[in-house]
Amino acid sequence: MVTELISLFTSTGAGGLIGMVGSWLTKREERKNLQLKYQHEVAMANIRKEEMQAEAAHELAMADKAMERAQVEGDIAIGEAELTAFNTSLKQQGVSTGVKFVDALRGAMRPLITIYLLIIASYITYKINTLVGGFDSLEQGDLLNTYKDIIQQVLFLTATAVTWWFGSRPSTQRK
Repeated sequence: MVTELISLFTSTGAGGLIGMVGSWLTKREERKNLQLKYQHEVAMANIRKEEMQAEAAHELAMADKAMERAQVEGDIAIGEAELTAFNTSLKQQGVSTGVKFVDALRGAMRPLITIYLLIIASYITYKINTLVGGFDSLEQGDLLNTYKDIIQQVLFLTATAVTWWFGSRPSTQRK
């Protein structure tokens, strides 16, 4: 019986069966290896995708920073250009024409215009006061509001005039 068993296992049919089982096991291992290989490739592709996304986000952030910097530099350049133009204008105002009458007239224009406007404003105020009948024609509440408005406007005009006149005087640095 041992001989028959050995001959059965060593027969052509058993060899075919063992070959088929071996082939099936080999194919199963190949499929598992392919599955592992594909899983690895998918994981690597995901990593590359994440790297590319991070790199793109970084480049976008750097481009935004470059745009912000360019905007700031442009604003600074515009401010410098405006300052240069203002300084040039101030220098041109201080340049003498060489004709004494023209220089004197140019220097007197601001005070003359200011005096003229003060005279006109005073005359109009006087005429309106006369036509309305003076402050006696106004009610107490209207007088109080008018008084407040006049005080605010006089203070505004005073601050404007003093700041303007002293602010536009040539400094020792500009001379």
